[in-house]
Amino acid sequence: SASVGGAVCVFAKCPIPGRSKTRIAPLLGEDGAASLATAMLSDILVSLTTCAHLKETLKVLVYAPGSSDGEEHMKSILHSLHLSATSCSEESSRIFDGWVLLPMASGASKEDLTSSSLGSKLEDALDKTRSLLAKVHKMTATQQSNEAVVFLGMDAPELPLEEIVYGLQTSSGNKAHLCPADDGGYGMLSVPRNAPSTQIFHGIRWSNNLTAVSQLKSLSDCCIDISIGKMMNDVDEPDDVIRLAKRLICSRDSNQDDNRQSKDDVLESLSSSIGSAIRDAETANACQYTWKALFDLNVITKTSDGICLNNSRIASADDKKLQLMRA
Repeated sequence: SASVGGAVCVFAKCPIPGRSKTRIAPLLGEDGAASLATAMLSDILVSLTTCAHLKETLKVLVYAPGSSDGEEHMKSILHSLHLSATSCSEESSRIFDGWVLLPMASGASKEDLTSSSLGSKLEDALDKTRSLLAKVHKMTATQQSNEAVVFLGMDAPELPLEEIVYGLQTSSGNKAHLCPADDGGYGMLSVPRNAPSTQIFHGIRWSNNLTAVSQLKSLSDCCIDISIGKMMNDVDEPDDVIRLAKRLICSRDSNQDDNRQSKDDVLESLSSSIGSAIRDAETANACQYTWKALFDLNVITKTSDGICLNNSRIASADDKKLQLMRA
């Protein structure tokens, strides 16, 4: 499978109890919220690393806090996944095998990634990633020098890999690609080489139901053409966790049904498009760490009727929520 090149930047806060995914703590507790955040980040890192079409795509993990403790925390997560941290000093043949760790711009350690300063952090990461790409292209003497950069967060573990690949392909020219999120933000943005880093993230209404719209306007103001991809599902609130669990249960039920297809169906599927092949790979490995975490946290349970939501766990969390509202 041909790799599309370019770079993928994942923005991530270290999953620390009491400081990470605090809004889902009423459902999962502080430790549970951090565990789910770790699992979601793990699925994202593994999916991107193992995607055949991203084998020669530079992978950058932009972490906060941007301190030595933050770096060690992210290295420990990579190590637990049997993934490696790499740098541009690596041999050219190994540069794409691991993740380049990039500290988030100063000030991120005490601020949420949805704060008003997110624009400056994205600008900083874009400039640094473009510099890294230039070094990589020089080192590898590659004929393809795609300078597109895709930005992702850590809140949507159900990665649309075909959208990421398409984004890198389309942004090798003068076109951006954006996947909106169901809360009004966006889950993925692919930035073309000609997009001015100093302008495209200015005037964005962060943490707002108009975040995606304002990002589209900013790109358009810079004369950047834009294509819109599929909707992504952020996991920020307790209800988001429940909806995520329901989707994963449904996808696994559907996958089991697909596995019962006839030989003729299998032969027909082998002739499907690249996009379909990527989606099949996604389904086969969909959110394995998130799935396990939801089981361990008792959000999903196994009964005599099969796998389902643990309604008593959810009801208990709702009772706690009501108590907090009344207090």
